[in-house]
Amino acid sequence: MQTSGPINARKIRVLIPRLPDVAAIAPHIARIDAARTYSNHGPLSREFSDGLSALTGAGGVTLTCNGTAAIEIALRARANPGAGLCLMPAFTFIASAHAVCNAGLTPHLLEVDPDTLVLTPAIAEAALTELPQAPSAVLVVSAFGAPPDLRAWAAFEDRHGIPVVFDAAAAVTALSGIGLQPVCVSLHATKVLGIGEGGAILSSDQALVERMTGMTGFGFVGQERVSTVRGGNYRLSEYAAAIGLVVLDGLPEQIERLRALTATYRQLLHNKRSRLQIGAGTDWVTMTLNAVIPPDEVEATLTRLSEADIEWRRWWGLGCHRHPAFADVPRCDLSGTDALAPCVIGLPFHDELSEEDVWRVVSCLP
Repeated sequence: MQTSGPINARKIRVLIPRLPDVAAIAPHIARIDAARTYSNHGPLSREFSDGLSALTGAGGVTLTCNGTAAIEIALRARANPGAGLCLMPAFTFIASAHAVCNAGLTPHLLEVDPDTLVLTPAIAEAALTELPQAPSAVLVVSAFGAPPDLRAWAAFEDRHGIPVVFDAAAAVTALSGIGLQPVCVSLHATKVLGIGEGGAILSSDQALVERMTGMTGFGFVGQERVSTVRGGNYRLSEYAAAIGLVVLDGLPEQIERLRALTATYRQLLHNKRSRLQIGAGTDWVTMTLNAVIPPDEVEATLTRLSEADIEWRRWWGLGCHRHPAFADVPRCDLSGTDALAPCVIGLPFHDELSEEDVWRVVSCLP
């Protein structure tokens, strides 16, 4: 009988997150016990904010309970008035579309560049000519941890007066040059800087950061318990911040491990038709490594992976428009997304992989 993998080979999981163990977190839990402050922008949260600011170079940080809430708050704080359209890519994780709707806006789905997998200013500008009126905002999505082009989109906002918000969920370790436009990141366990659940909004606009921080705590700004802006309860607990402080300490080693693992993949993929994302493992790192498979090889590749007991994922599915909840939202022609999305396959990527495991994965790829 034919087999596509070694006989009795173990199953290879696609992702196994790892957060700090109890012993590493314990000193920070002791600090919480001593202070008896458990939420409400406590001392550990403030320290964690400072750490994120130092890591990314952001002038200000608003912590949130998760990355989706970060996008929602940033859009609510920045979008032009009215329940208008928000331009966004169809090829993204579905949380992006939910956040747009939760902010009171309607997603208008656009294509992405097939090489970089992201919405570009040129694509958005072409769409503007087809709309009856200017959209209220643009949500720009980082592809799986790649750094967004902050400067190009700042210029877009200057030209058109349309506020830009960045969904850079997985890109917190790849960011630099953060300006006025808010950059939203996820701190979920599946991210390079994962704390279990959490998020943050980064911006150099101090007034905006203060307003967004107020929005995470019922609109209270400053010491007075007076709601000055509509918000809700989106705060990060001190316990989540404690995990964040430990993860920040170990981040350099984590990044190097991910770089080394990506380098192994890249070396074994040499001369193959499948490719990794541009810059993955060299210019930036990710926790969800993707290969772009040639369209004519996708079905056979997925069959080989499954037969070899190797997990794989389409982390972003086939596009937001393929989810029933968003099947009726306005869109441009998405034939490019329909062709691209099936080809972007998440490969096993975690610290329990051996070089032999990576070889087994790559041997299934064209």
